[in-house]
Amino acid sequence: MKITKIILRNLRVPLKHPYSLSRAYGVQEITSNIIAEIHTDEGIVGWGESDPWPAFTGDTDLSVMAILEHLICPSLIGMDPTNINSIHNHMDTILKGNNTIKACIDVACHDILGKKLNVSVSELLGGRVRESIKCFWAVGGNTPHETAEEILKIKEQGFWGCMIKIGTDYKNDINRTIAARDAVGDEFPLIADANQGWDVDTAIAYGRGVEKANLLFYEQPVKYYDVIGLAKVKNNVPMAVSADEGITTIQDAKSLIEARACDYFSIKISKMGGIKPAVRICEYAEHYGIKLFFNSMLEQGITQAASFHVALTVNNILLSTGHSFFSTLRLKGDVTDFCDWTENGNTKFSGKTGLGLEINFRNLEEFTINRTEIK
Repeated sequence: MKITKIILRNLRVPLKHPYSLSRAYGVQEITSNIIAEIHTDEGIVGWGESDPWPAFTGDTDLSVMAILEHLICPSLIGMDPTNINSIHNHMDTILKGNNTIKACIDVACHDILGKKLNVSVSELLGGRVRESIKCFWAVGGNTPHETAEEILKIKEQGFWGCMIKIGTDYKNDINRTIAARDAVGDEFPLIADANQGWDVDTAIAYGRGVEKANLLFYEQPVKYYDVIGLAKVKNNVPMAVSADEGITTIQDAKSLIEARACDYFSIKISKMGGIKPAVRICEYAEHYGIKLFFNSMLEQGITQAASFHVALTVNNILLSTGHSFFSTLRLKGDVTDFCDWTENGNTKFSGKTGLGLEINFRNLEEFTINRTEIK
């Protein structure tokens, strides 16, 4: 099998409601995604997605589009997309880093291989150990009342836990977190995510201030590169700590584990370079007793489905809460049917080959701001 053509689309998709994050990220009102449609000489088409976020991934939709169009995709024409090892070796040879770009190609190639063999991506990865996964939600909010009100609605809608976006005024964030716990009771899992918003001392002050909120874990309170700082936070707060921005490569995983800096890894297919490198990190984490939380980056259904397939196969997934398969529900439109996979707070496998998605071409065209074709 050979790649004969790649169509790239740059999407801009509004969120249904503004999403207030940390001081580092501000308020998000739109997501920008790159969709790759990889055609082969056997008529099989694979779909991939890149989810750039300048403050998080270090790239933009325009830079991703340019590198794919002018460097990566022309060099892939004629290659076998089912040889995913060779595809990764080739991309790594011509481009250092740039995980979000490589994820786009990796996911599309897994989709093609699954369709070629008439199996799902989760079967390619060795088989599912579960058929569905609980789904959770995430909230922003500025005041304790707003946060508590929104989380209570999420609980009533049947979701299995909620992430509270913090990382601004830590005293207000303490009050917001405690108000959320008071609103939903003791049994509803809560996570706090600071998105690199604080220094070590402030992060510790928040963690100690919300002890009675009984958080499941506390995610990325300090800068992604501050492994020692994260370890200091972990050793001085009364809850588990998770790495997100700080875990994008297998080398990051090694550094975090050696420093005993966290208890959980936040898994995101796009930031890790695709399905193949994400699986490596998951397996490495399992070996060292690190639990996995499957997270998202304001994604379309292609990346969400890729993440879901991985989550169906790993042994060390966190089971006491839901996982982040709600991203498409935040958007004014998805280019797939992934949002239909979640019902009554549970996301279920579609049973189809490859990624198992149906493409919504109407939405695809509506949200496309730029399209290019490489042959």
